[in-house]
Amino acid sequence: MPLVLHFLNVGHGDCTFIEHPSGRLMMVDINNSKSLPSDDIDALAEQVGLSRLAFRYAAPGTRSWEQHYQSLLVDPYEYYKEKFEGRRVFRYIQTHPDMDHMGGLHRFFWQEQVPLDNFWDVQHNKELTEESFSSSPHSFADWCTYRLLRLGVGPEDAQGNEATHQVMNLLRNAEGQYWQEDGIEIMSPTAPLVEMCNESGSYNNLSFVLKVSYAGRSVILPGDAEGASWDSMISMYSKEDLKCDILKASHHGRKSGYHEEAVGIMNPSVVVCSVGKKPSTDASADYARHAEKVLSTRFNGNLKVTIWHDGDI
Repeated sequence: MPLVLHFLNVGHGDCTFIEHPSGRLMMVDINNSKSLPSDDIDALAEQVGLSRLAFRYAAPGTRSWEQHYQSLLVDPYEYYKEKFEGRRVFRYIQTHPDMDHMGGLHRFFWQEQVPLDNFWDVQHNKELTEESFSSSPHSFADWCTYRLLRLGVGPEDAQGNEATHQVMNLLRNAEGQYWQEDGIEIMSPTAPLVEMCNESGSYNNLSFVLKVSYAGRSVILPGDAEGASWDSMISMYSKEDLKCDILKASHHGRKSGYHEEAVGIMNPSVVVCSVGKKPSTDASADYARHAEKVLSTRFNGNLKVTIWHDGDI
């Protein structure tokens, strides 16, 4: 069986499904964008050379550019239902506690009760209150579900049953049979990075950075890792250890997640950006100096990568 990665077009957020040759299904982050935010509309209109009004206008019997890009957005649960219905999520990884990486948790695991075996999380001190969501596009229910899942509490508990998943708080170089069997290496975070993020109240640099390898090929998934995280990895790993074939652009392809030295060492053939709005700090051109292709879920929709047993991609 091949290694298959599904990068979903969830707007400004992240959601990746991974089918391992072992038969296990893995999920990294979740987001469910139901509409295009205002910034997305402006960026997309500029991309196709139209005014905001023209971008949103549709002649009778046609659909507008806005409706076209809206149609590309994917609901992670609907995608799961279509592609994987009946399969357990063996491993769900919450890269870090930002809401655009956990939007939809409540529906996916609580309402729809998709079966879950392992929940990966990083220890942190971030706390949000219901008031925090008064003017937010995100849902307080998702934050509450996250807090319960990271405590090992599943939806079955509401019916008096024991939780069905194991919580795993992991750091760099943690070793375990099941993720080693699936070719997963935890490259970040470290305890000092977690401590730094907890002290600063900024949590991007405690993101899980994962390297998934199969058949001599590798994919790096860095969450929203920024400079301190990349610096730590460069000081720890050899250039050979950091090389990869596919790189998911950190922090949605922003310059804040781009690290010139690290990307040069990784030397990916393809960079995948999971993005909604295209801010002025977009780093696509920077990645293009190193990679043969830079693909965006915003313009390409869902992206599927298959690595075959002979190393063909």
